[in-house]
Amino acid sequence: MNDDQLLRYSRHILLPEIGVEGQEAILGARVLIIGAGGLGSPVAMYLSSAGVGTIVIADDDTVDLTNLQRQILHSADTVGLPKVESARISLHRINPLANIIPLQMRLEGAAMEQHVAAADLVLDCCDNFATRHAINRACVKHRKPLVSGAAIRFDGQVSVFDLRAPDAACYHCLFP
Repeated sequence: MNDDQLLRYSRHILLPEIGVEGQEAILGARVLIIGAGGLGSPVAMYLSSAGVGTIVIADDDTVDLTNLQRQILHSADTVGLPKVESARISLHRINPLANIIPLQMRLEGAAMEQHVAAADLVLDCCDNFATRHAINRACVKHRKPLVSGAAIRFDGQVSVFDLRAPDAACYHCLFP
């Protein structure tokens, strides 16, 4: 870590559970976030703030005025932009040291496989079951940890699947 990083992440480094080694691991991590809406927004902001070195964020939608009350990554001046570009702008404001890779696409097929395989952690922040199951299949195949979140109206759920273990349960086990 350079001096700027030592200063920026000093509060993490002071925590015995993180320390210098833990912060270096965070800086070296690559996280794939699928969905830059209501769930992906705060997730991306906190990961960027924490110092995750590479954040890949995939979404094929554009920012709409109706998104702004719940999708806090976006703002009035980014209405009309692709959500991933709006995300890149906001995340660089939070942490200019983070490497943000915007993917303006719906991840599927070979692209899904490629990006899941390259990730250390996958966050499912999408809004449809077909994509959730595709993400799960790729995570099972590549043995990648998956955090799956969902929200509708006033209800929400989050599940963590550590698929590095060969006998681990997966999203499909819970929701076939």
